[in-house]
Amino acid sequence: MQLARNPIVVGVDGSTASLGAVRWAADEAARHGCTLRVVHAMSWEGPADGQGVVLDAAAEARTWQPGIEVETMTIGGSAASVLQDQSRNASLIIIGGRVHEGGLLDASVGAYLSGFAHCPVLVVNNGWRWADPMSSLPQHAPVVVGVDGSSSSQRALAFGYGEAAARHVPLVALHAGRTRPHEAVAAEMEPWLRRHPEVETRFTSRDAPVLDALTEAARTALLLVIGAHRVGWYEHPHPNPVTQLIVHHAASPVLVTRSV
Repeated sequence: MQLARNPIVVGVDGSTASLGAVRWAADEAARHGCTLRVVHAMSWEGPADGQGVVLDAAAEARTWQPGIEVETMTIGGSAASVLQDQSRNASLIIIGGRVHEGGLLDASVGAYLSGFAHCPVLVVNNGWRWADPMSSLPQHAPVVVGVDGSSSSQRALAFGYGEAAARHVPLVALHAGRTRPHEAVAAEMEPWLRRHPEVETRFTSRDAPVLDALTEAARTALLLVIGAHRVGWYEHPHPNPVTQLIVHHAASPVLVTRSV
């Protein structure tokens, strides 16, 4: 899926995880022909030299993808509020996710953005893997897309096929739960197979809950792509908590598309 020409925004904080996010963001900017905007949210708990953080990240992006246009910004406020505001005029928001000592991903900002951003959000969980030259990357692992036949999952498929084609890896369409028959969802994949013969595509299904099935699939995925849609009464819709939990706990990077 071709992104709009608005900038791709990557949030940085000087960590190794955010460096991995910068490299992923630089790849996306090069592929889509977008400007890469490197943003650091200045707050009392972050590094004092915010300007140094963004300049170092911008230098890394230019080294990783020579030729892309890179701009930098330091903005006062929390990372969640700053990046949500940036998402109003962005093609894509990207941040890195870190791992706690207990093994849980520190992706609370990503989980928040997955529910409240105004554009797609990519949380590069285990971001250090994309910054460490000694790390073994899942370069040939598939892009996994959560599908259920909704307009939200159709948007996720469009993104997923774009990512799989760019990386020359298979795409796995995963339908979980029992809300709809697996056979019906599989049949709805036919137009996508005809549209993207260049991408090896597999359909798989599980009766397990969506959260369990997708977080399990993320263990061996290059990227997990899911559609986000709000739930509840239309007057006061709120983020889907399952989407936010997937972002928070998945082992792979998670791309959350926006349908609202």
